Amino acid sequence: MAMTIGDQKASTGMSKEIYDQLNQLLSPPISDANTLAKAQTSWQQLAFAIATGVVNHLKANMQISGIQVSGAVSATVAGTVAGTAVTGTATGTVNSTQTGDGSGLVS
Repeated sequence: MAMTIGDQKASTGMSKEIYDQLNQLLSPPISDANTLAKAQTSWQQLAFAIATGVVNHLKANMQISGIQVSGAVSATVAGTVAGTAVTGTATGTVNSTQTGDGSGLVS
């Protein structure tokens, strides 16, 4: 799943998730409809700003470590032994642990 910032109206993506939480927590004490509407517009902008900063930071600085993979492998082997061409198949199990820079790899 791609990390999606969303839009300035906080109607999609991470900005919507942040806005929904802000609205749920902050709107109950505001009884005046005009005041609430203005506050909600500000919360949408705030949610978009937070989501933009978080997603851009993660995409630029992500480090991936400790990924472990394993599975069966079958490889064709060809070569020369004492002047004679030989071929065959090698089979077995591969286990690998990888660590690396993930920046630029996440969308």
